[in-house]
Amino acid sequence: MKDINKLRDRYILLFGEIDGVSTEDLNKIESELQISLPIDFKEIASFCDGSIWLHSFLFDDSTNLIGETLRIRKAVAIPSRFIVLAEHDMSVFLMDTENKPSILWIDSIEITKLEKQDFISKPDVWDDFSDFFEYLLDEEEEERNY
Repeated sequence: MKDINKLRDRYILLFGEIDGVSTEDLNKIESELQISLPIDFKEIASFCDGSIWLHSFLFDDSTNLIGETLRIRKAVAIPSRFIVLAEHDMSVFLMDTENKPSILWIDSIEITKLEKQDFISKPDVWDDFSDFFEYLLDEEEEERNY
């Protein structure tokens, strides 16, 4: 797990300081999705609302974490321990709230293979949400250098 304070400082340099997600809203995510969020996710959500390549962690946005997760669960019956973090260019970023690696980046067409994880294309994985968040910050910094 990465140093959350260093990640926070990098995030603020890139995006400025925001309020993040309240404890009440984190509790709502857990309640609505019937999962327990990893500690590093909660710590990062305290200063990031999902506005870096992810579905919003806030509920007033049209594509938010709860809504998109419930939509995908209904459409393809993914295991309930997964949260849909983002969808990009025919791929999906998911968080397994019970197992490691915690974050999986898979081809959209392989989402039905989550339970057995017998993917045709090897997914990119990160052990923890903080590792994945560092990757997102690295990508954002690199993009801004061009």
